[in-house]
Amino acid sequence: MKVDKIARNDVVPLRADEALDAAWQRMRDQRFPALPVTDTTGRLVGMLTEHDLLARLVPRRAPWWSIVFGATDKLAAECRKAVGVTVGDVMTDPPATIAPDASIREAATLMHQSEIVALPVVIDGACIGIVTRADVLDHLSWPAAPLPRTVSDVELARTMRERIEQEDWASRHPLTVEAVDGVIRLTGVVASPVQRAALLAMARSVSGWAGVEDRLIVLSRTSRYHTSPSVV
Repeated sequence: MKVDKIARNDVVPLRADEALDAAWQRMRDQRFPALPVTDTTGRLVGMLTEHDLLARLVPRRAPWWSIVFGATDKLAAECRKAVGVTVGDVMTDPPATIAPDASIREAATLMHQSEIVALPVVIDGACIGIVTRADVLDHLSWPAAPLPRTVSDVELARTMRERIEQEDWASRHPLTVEAVDGVIRLTGVVASPVQRAALLAMARSVSGWAGVEDRLIVLSRTSRYHTSPSVV
């Protein structure tokens, strides 16, 4: 599906010279986490987001090395947001945009990579609508609930090993994968609790599992610990 099929074209854009209190009230009234900012011809010039407005409330504490290493433009931009009184002072510019013929998955990728809450949909510089995270999430396909056990233990173990091999961070560890009566058993050593949690989630995503037995040991620089084996 293309972006133009889910774009919200009922958006009333902001102007750069608008006061922030009025702009926030319009964001609240339209129930959008961000609104496009356009000039008198309808061309997109920026995007005002909740994050931009929050910048006024966050104390600015520039580290000493930011000046030493020449990050002065970044500091100046942060200052502008913190002291600005109009939409143009505070807005994000230039904003990330997306074309109406882009796919919904492309929109999801851009939003995730750039931590964007809403994307303006643009044709020849003119904003024709926006797409929010909620719009994208409403139209993505989600993993179905795990199916009842319909595959053999051999197949379960093989699938889990293949998934581990596809992940560089996981394949470097000495892991043993077994499956007994539909329960995937993971034994071995991992580097952190985060990796352990990822492996357990990976096992739960294997179709046909009846349970996951955690026999993983987590190593840290200072200590080794291991909880009792558990089935989840």
